[in-house]
Amino acid sequence: MKQAVPFLNRVRVENYRSIASCEVAFTPLVVLLGPNGAGKSNFMDALRFVADALATTPADAVTRRGGLAEILRQVPEPTDQFSIDLEFRVATPEGLKQTGYGFTLGRDTTGRRPLVVKEEHCVIHQGQDKESRFDVLAGLIVDGGGIERERLYLPVAAAQGDFSEVYYGLREMLFHHLDTDEMRQFQSDQRTGRVGFSGENIGTVLGELAFRYPVFKSRVDDYLQAIVPGALGMDQRVYGTRSTVELRTNRGTQPFGPDAISEGTLQAAGVLATLFQPAVLDGQATLIAIEEPETALHPAAIGALFDALTEASERVQIIITTQSADLLDHDDFDASWVRVVTMDGGLTIIGDIDEAVRKVVDERLATLGELMRDRQLRPRDSE
Repeated sequence: MKQAVPFLNRVRVENYRSIASCEVAFTPLVVLLGPNGAGKSNFMDALRFVADALATTPADAVTRRGGLAEILRQVPEPTDQFSIDLEFRVATPEGLKQTGYGFTLGRDTTGRRPLVVKEEHCVIHQGQDKESRFDVLAGLIVDGGGIERERLYLPVAAAQGDFSEVYYGLREMLFHHLDTDEMRQFQSDQRTGRVGFSGENIGTVLGELAFRYPVFKSRVDDYLQAIVPGALGMDQRVYGTRSTVELRTNRGTQPFGPDAISEGTLQAAGVLATLFQPAVLDGQATLIAIEEPETALHPAAIGALFDALTEASERVQIIITTQSADLLDHDDFDASWVRVVTMDGGLTIIGDIDEAVRKVVDERLATLGELMRDRQLRPRDSE
């Protein structure tokens, strides 16, 4: 299967919520597999924090999460700073460039600010031992001026014309944790190429697909038919200036409105619309992250869901969280996509799938789920 060049190559996180330290390598499709409460969502939120902090400010991103105390690791002892570092590729007029960006945020010991940027760095490797970079330490730009200590420098550098590809690439990582109650709500009928975090705008996204990308709207409908028996497709329905969704079925009756659509059907449509949203097809999105895409789906539908995930990963990097090993029991599944997430002593550990389980996956044995449970999802320590 031909896959897109991944955006993220490697991510390192320290002292973020339940994560003391982890280093995760990325492939075009990444599956974070682990039980509920292991910390999968905390790793996803660390990635989302980067996008949020660049779109607004670090202080705003922290406030959205309940304050710095809710982010800093607390066990086995409290910490006063956290770090996120990313290695990735950005598209420039000269081609793809290997890039690194990261920062360390922490408490302000003076108490005058909600937080401070203790360190920030960015480097774009230009080839032939050339690079473009900046480094910020305690509000001082190395070989430059200064910046407010609670602000990130990357948005400033991007506004000045430098590092703009890095800035927008990181901001275009899109995150989704679908909520069917939210998806049933009426939304504005204004066209948008993006599904919201909770599934907002699914109706307008389906309408935009039908208008601009009818071939891919047909793909969404085809996958929905494979996942939901009797379904023919889901469409936008406009009432004045408001928009919602309706389900077409093979019963030849009036389409079902949002309140009559089952949770599993709405979840499936939301995942499919997210994977093929216009922001992906337009080449704007650099990464699509979806939490628990298999929620409320019948196990028999997992195969079609896997096919949709792998097809979408040919266009954009995909990362999902899941508690189900059913996704792994598929002919085309590659064990190298899996990162197993466990909790040990209140700390999240993220590692590659162990060799015994890898062998089972490679041999495509139906007993994988039982084996994973017997091993209690214990990965090799990646630290």
